[in-house]
Order: sequence, then structure tokens, then C-alpha cells
Amino acid sequence: MKPYSTVAALALCANLLLSGCSTNECSGGSVCGAGNAVGPTSTGDSKASDTAPLVFTVEEVNPWDSCDGGAGMVFLKPPALDEAAAELGRNKDVRTADQSAAFWKRLEAFGSAHEAVTADYAIIHLHVQGKTARAVTVKNIVVEPQETRPLPKSGLRLRYDGACGDANMSRFAANLDKQKPTLEFKDGQSDAGTMRVRGFPVQVSESDTENFVIVAFTSAGVHRFTLSIEWSSGGVSGTTEVRRDNKKEFTVASGNGGQQYFYEQDGTFQPITTRMNPDDPFAH
Repeated sequence: MKPYSTVAALALCANLLLSGCSTNECSGGSVCGAGNAVGPTSTGDSKASDTAPLVFTVEEVNPWDSCDGGAGMVFLKPPALDEAAAELGRNKDVRTADQSAAFWKRLEAFGSAHEAVTADYAIIHLHVQGKTARAVTVKNIVVEPQETRPLPKSGLRLRYDGACGDANMSRFAANLDKQKPTLEFKDGQSDAGTMRVRGFPVQVSESDTENFVIVAFTSAGVHRFTLSIEWSSGGVSGTTEVRRDNKKEFTVASGNGGQQYFYEQDGTFQPITTRMNPDDPFAH
């Protein structure tokens, strides 16, 4: 990984949100949790229905935040590079929380004007908690495709240069290019080297919560999708839908449809020469 600059850290890692998590670790034959995972930045939404015995918080890592693993954005209606540089370059003036908020608000508006969506993969932290002390079994977390379309050949992917390294967490990958994408455990271990949650079922309660890190990726298209939590408790089973804030679906587009650049801290662009490996979306 390339070194992450102090300027970028100030602009990109401001106002990080930390989500609560379980301290459980896997042991032989036990139903165990993700343990001590650190929460992400970007959007989030807490949900609870009258009948479901659980609540959840969902947060998607800001794609611009290379500190937290973000892969940048794909502009489906590309701006000129000098126009993009002018917007991204405003981060050098960020010194306060108010300036940071103004920067991100302006960058979000710029992205919306050019149909910018998450590049290559969405990193989703799904924090699940029971409503009471009674155990709730999370039987599965399912990826629900909503729409798939081909990449525009004129797409533009931009990514901030730099990275901070990975936190300890269990990560599950879902290949959106498959007809029926499913979660597959990829990696994750505690500081002591103990493996964390690797699959389902997993039990949660009001005091024993779990943070699932889901990386939904594509190397070939534009995908809109939601998630659903399949659960059971006290002889009752059900499914709870997971969306972003304001009931929005998650959207991911491969950067392979057009030009790709790192935005350097000196205000220049450098071509991205690597491509995501579908067998290992984390090996960037």
C-alpha cells in the first residue's frame, strides 16, 4: 500500500462513525459473532419493525475514503478531468468540521450531476442487535439484486491515492456479476489471531450484537441491490429488508468501462493500471 498523507487524512477521515460490536470470538462449535469490528463512514439508517425481534444499523464506507478502503467513484456521465480536479482539490483547504461538511456536500452534488456511483465494491457494515434478552438467530444475510445493466464505455473512475491499512474484522464478499450472488467468508481475525465469524447461523440479543462487513463487488457491470436478514426467534421466522438511508438501494459500478485515475495530492491524475481480481476483490 502507498503511504497515506496527512492532508488526505484530514479531508477523508474526518467525522468517522464508530459502531458498537460484540467481543465474541469463534471457538469450537459455537455460534459466534464478528467481534470488535470498527464501523465505517458515510450513510446509515436504523430500522425496526413492529414484528421483527431485531434492529439494525447499516453504514456504507464512503467510496472516496481511501483510508477506510474505498475504491473511488465511477462517473457514468464523466466530467472533464480539470473540472474534477478543481472539485477534489478543495480538500486541501479543509481544516475544520464545518469546512469538511461543506466539502463533502459540494462533492456529493458534483457526483450527482455526473451520475457518480460507488466504484468496484461497496463496503457495507451491517450492525444487528436483538430487541430483548431473548436470542435471535440470524440464519442468513442475502443479497437481493434489483437491476443489472452494462457499463457505459465512456465511464470515468476516480480514486484518491493512499491507504491506511485494514482494521480487524470479518469480511464477506458477494460477487454481483453472478446470477445469484451469495456471501462468502474471505478473511478476518482478532488481534490474538483468533478467527472471527465465518458463516451462519449467528445469534444476537440486546446485549450481544454483531457487526457484519459485506463487500459487494463487480468487475463487469452496474448493479443496484438490497440486502435482507433472515432470522428466527421463539418459534417465529421472518425476513427484514436492508437498504441505505431514505430507502435507497445500494449501487456499484465496475471501473473497467472507461478511464481510471488516482487523484494525487499535488492535484494531478495518474492512470490506474491494476484491475480488480474477481477471485480476491481486496487485492487492489
